[in-house]
Amino acid sequence: MNEVKSMSGFINSRLILVTVLSALFASVLSTLYTLIEFDFALEPELLKKANAVAEVIHDDVQLATSVGIPFDQIEGMDSYLSDTLYKYPELTFVAIVSEEGRLLYNAGNTPNLSRIKAESFNVEGSSFLNESLVERLTQGGKELFDIFFSQATSEHDHSRNLFKLDMTLEQEALGYVVVGLDSGFIQSQLTDVFFDVVIVLVAVLLVCFEVVMVVVMFYVSEPLKESESLLQRQAEGDFSVNEKVVTKGVFGNFIGKLNQDSKDLQAQFQSAVQIVERENVQKIEEEVSAKSRLQKVAEKFQLQNILNVKKGDIVDARIPLFVFSLAEELQKSFMPLFVSELYDNDSWISRDVMLGLPISVFMLVIALATPFAASWVDRWGQKPLFLIGLIPAILGYLGCYFAQDAMDIVIARGMTALGYAVITISCQSYIAAVVSSENRAKGMAIFVGVLMTATMCGTALGAIIADRVGYQPVFLLSAILSSFAGVLAWRMFSGKVSAASSAANKAAKGGLMLLARNTKFVCIIIFCAIPTKIILTGFLYFMVPLYLVSLDASQSEIGRVMMVYSLIIIPLSPLASGIADKTGKMKELVLLGTILSGGVLISLYGEESFYKVLLAVALMGVAHSILKAPLIASALEAAEATPEVGRTKVLGILRTSERIGSVLGPVLVATLLTIYDFGEAMAFVGMGVLVSALMMFIFLRVPDVKPNLETE
Repeated sequence: MNEVKSMSGFINSRLILVTVLSALFASVLSTLYTLIEFDFALEPELLKKANAVAEVIHDDVQLATSVGIPFDQIEGMDSYLSDTLYKYPELTFVAIVSEEGRLLYNAGNTPNLSRIKAESFNVEGSSFLNESLVERLTQGGKELFDIFFSQATSEHDHSRNLFKLDMTLEQEALGYVVVGLDSGFIQSQLTDVFFDVVIVLVAVLLVCFEVVMVVVMFYVSEPLKESESLLQRQAEGDFSVNEKVVTKGVFGNFIGKLNQDSKDLQAQFQSAVQIVERENVQKIEEEVSAKSRLQKVAEKFQLQNILNVKKGDIVDARIPLFVFSLAEELQKSFMPLFVSELYDNDSWISRDVMLGLPISVFMLVIALATPFAASWVDRWGQKPLFLIGLIPAILGYLGCYFAQDAMDIVIARGMTALGYAVITISCQSYIAAVVSSENRAKGMAIFVGVLMTATMCGTALGAIIADRVGYQPVFLLSAILSSFAGVLAWRMFSGKVSAASSAANKAAKGGLMLLARNTKFVCIIIFCAIPTKIILTGFLYFMVPLYLVSLDASQSEIGRVMMVYSLIIIPLSPLASGIADKTGKMKELVLLGTILSGGVLISLYGEESFYKVLLAVALMGVAHSILKAPLIASALEAAEATPEVGRTKVLGILRTSERIGSVLGPVLVATLLTIYDFGEAMAFVGMGVLVSALMMFIFLRVPDVKPNLETE
């Protein structure tokens, strides 16, 4: 048994390690290739644009001189050049110089053109087009080095970045247009592409890890355990036949052959029984004696026992849940910006409130649908409910894709929320049903881990895609991914693996009223669970995109910042859970995380800064890492004072209560933003969170009221 387990662990660890390392190596090579190719392709395109700009200016100036306006006395030329320069951020200056080298008109940071050699101006562009491949690779390597270490040259050779176009009138040379290319533009674009590729790299590795985990467990771990169990059963003399054995992969075929051996043995036994019946027809006593002996043999070796076991597994739900969650998280980084783009100024709802309304409606529908979805699971089963939930989810994504105004988005997000509630409940129920009571916490940890991984990948990738192709195509991609998740669920789910008994459902009724009398449980809900979700949706999902776009951050940069939250929680949350289990200081950790959350929000007060927001998101990830596991443990511990309510009901009430905070978050922050700026609004929310922490500290210090155990 132990040898098989160690063999399974040996195979699993090495398969996962080799696959992930291979994916990492391939991704790094792809990253370097992409950066070099982008660098090679960008510079010629810049020269083409510089040539096009110069030609437009050339044609306009030539038109003015052709009607008799002196070349050096054209009114409004500086303003005209400034407007032209404003349209193209990759240009540093535009100038018109006379044939004698005198600067006539200019806009931007024009260098001393008299210090630049005349031969550096050429219609083919600047000198880097004629560099050798070695020089280009050296330059590209230096730019990558600059990206990593933020180093720049102290001097700049202007002649490398100038473009000149001669101006003539009736074959008489008048002068030339000089366009200056920004030497830092290529590096800034390389930096953006570098970070985008790195984010894609991280997402690919996480997706790769999820896929490898499922493939290894589906084709190696579980079949290996099943084969070990079958061998153990046969070694003990049990030759039962499983009618629903799954023969996939090498180990699956091995299990099929072992099961076939049992089936053949049972067939031979039936033949022996028939022979005895034929040969002893006239000898009743001998026939009964022979049948009796055969029956004892059959009972001893289970030669007539037919199993009908098709047990589900966590991996059945893992990949469908991950793909669907990834589809849902793609729009998190830009939802308020998308609403702002389609907002109608004549709407009866104020702009700030409308920006947060889709998030609030999404969370509200989930809160209302979750209790019904739980009963639907018991009625129809996990697999059918997952597939049914895809219908409103996909319709919601398509609704956002075809949306014409902000209210269309609100309605569509409500439809998607219904599907999201149904699908997540079906997956959570499936995982809870297939794991044993000893591994239930581990199963739920896998459920949460899949959601967090999908959040990190989806938020970052959605931002990159939106930055490149726009907001609405992202929703079309979400619809496609959701459809793929449905195909995976249809293939992998084992059907209705279990259902809660009606007796258990009846016993759970009234649990909310019983828990409402539990002071500590109510305290944890009101002063921690709800504020935590207010911060998540109000701060991270709603305010951060708006705050960063006000600081001129790109959509890709917004996605990177929001990704930091999940990137910190994924490794830190298990560590915090381990510390909580070892120390038993659940309530203290909950209090610490709440205080830290409030302090982070208050720190946003004052001067606006991109890096301040980045630091706040990172610290909020740390605070919520401390909170997540101890919050659930503290709620369950507090609920022990109400033993009439089971753990499942307690967790359901906890999750539903958290949705209240998710609904309130965007509305609260949007309302504050109508009066205050970003920093002030967050400071008010932060102070409210600190007050909640203080109230929780007071109530949690109240000693437990132990029941009176005295009898008679």
